[in-house]
Amino acid sequence: MTGRKLRLPWGHDDEIELNLPPGWRLRETLIPNRPERLPELREEIERALANPIGQPRLSEFARRGPTACVVVDDRTRPTPVAAMLLPVLRELNAAGVADSGITALVALGTHREMTPAELAARLGPEAMARVRVVNHSMDPPALADLGRTPTDGVHVTLNRLVAQADTVVLIGCIEAHEQAGFGGGYKNLMPGVAGWEPVRGTHNAAFQKPERISSAGMPRSRCRFRRAVDESGALLGPKVFIVNAVLDPVRVMAVVAGDPIAAHEAGTKVYAGMAAVRPSGPADVVIAGSSPLDLDLRVSFKACFNAAAALKPGGLFISVSKAPEGMGDLRMPKRLLPIARPIIRRAPLGLIERTSGRFVPTPDQAAGTISLLKLIKAGRGWLFLTEKMDGLNILTNCGLDFFHDPAALMARAEALMSEAEVVALPRAGASYIAWE
Repeated sequence: MTGRKLRLPWGHDDEIELNLPPGWRLRETLIPNRPERLPELREEIERALANPIGQPRLSEFARRGPTACVVVDDRTRPTPVAAMLLPVLRELNAAGVADSGITALVALGTHREMTPAELAARLGPEAMARVRVVNHSMDPPALADLGRTPTDGVHVTLNRLVAQADTVVLIGCIEAHEQAGFGGGYKNLMPGVAGWEPVRGTHNAAFQKPERISSAGMPRSRCRFRRAVDESGALLGPKVFIVNAVLDPVRVMAVVAGDPIAAHEAGTKVYAGMAAVRPSGPADVVIAGSSPLDLDLRVSFKACFNAAAALKPGGLFISVSKAPEGMGDLRMPKRLLPIARPIIRRAPLGLIERTSGRFVPTPDQAAGTISLLKLIKAGRGWLFLTEKMDGLNILTNCGLDFFHDPAALMARAEALMSEAEVVALPRAGASYIAWE
C-alpha cells in the first residue's frame, strides 16, 4: 500500500493496482505467514514415515495381513501423489505386503473418473506398473455397509476395497476446507471413497449447521461435518494410517504420517500457523486477492469464502483474480435469466437451499453454490475483477458484478459505499479468518 494505492497479486508473477476512494480508510492488511524456505520433498516424506505420530512405523503397522489399499487424492487436489506413493509402497513391502496384494484406490468422491493418462501422470509410471489401480465407484455393488456413526447416525457406505483390506493408507493433503475445516485425515474415506448416502446426508447446511459462509480452519471440536468424517473413517477400525502433505496451499510445507486423528491434528496446527489471520473486527469493505488460488474462477471462489468472515453484514466484498484458465470446473446452469438476480436477493436462504439440488448435479457442488449465494446475499454487493471469459453472464444473473478494468470497479465501489473501513487480504487463497 502506497498512499491510497493497494497492490494485489495478478496471476503468477504480476500485480494490479486499485486506487481507493478518498472516503475509504485501509484499516489493516492481513498477510499469511508463508514460509520462505520449504523442505526438500523427498526428504520430508522420508522424515514423516520414519517418525509417525500416534502409530508404529508403517513397515510395522502393516504386518496385520497380506493386503493393503492405498487411497490417493484425485486430480482436483495438488497433493504430490507420485512422490508420496513409492515410499509408501516400500514401507508396505517391508511389512511383508507384496505388490500383488496392494490396490491404489483413487478418492474421486463425486468427481469424474480419471483417465488412464491422468492416472499415469498422477501416480507415476512405476507405481502404475507395480500395483492394481482403481477409480472409486459409488455404484452399490462396489460398496460395503459399515453401519452408522455413533453421534449423528450417518449411514456409512465405503468402497469394498477399503473394507476388505488388512491395512488402509490414506495419501492426502491438509489445506483449508470450506466444509470440513481442513482437508486430509479420514476425508479420503468420506466422501473420498464413500457411497451416495453419507455424501448426501452430510453435504448440506441442515446437517453442517455452519457458523460462517465457510468453515475453513474451523477447529475439529466445533465442526459437525469433520466429526461425521472422522466417525465414518473410524468405523473401519484401527487399520488406517495416513500420509498427508501440508500445503500452503500449493507448495508442500510439511508431511505428517501416522494416526488419522493425531497426525492430522499435528498437520492442521502447522497449516494454521501459516494461514490463520486475525482482523481487529469486521469491516465495511473486504478486498480479497485470490492468490495463489487464482488459476480459475472455481478455485478463486474458495479464497472468497475464506475471507468473507471479515465482512460486516451489509458490507461490500471485492474480489481480485486473474483466473487465466477461465471458469474452471465450475458447473452452472446453461441458462439463467436476469430475473433470477432480484429473486435470489430477496428469497429466503432456506428456500434457495431446498431448491438448489434441482439445478446442481452433486451434493458437494450444491454446498459450494449455497456458499456463493450466501456471500451474494450477505452484503451490499460483490464486485469481481477478472479477465474476460465466457460464462460470466450466468454469475451476473446470480448477483455478482464483474469488471475487467480496475478504475471501473472502484468507481462502482465508491458509488455503493462512499465512506468505509477496509480490510485487505492480498493472498486470501493462502489464509482464513481465525476462529478464536
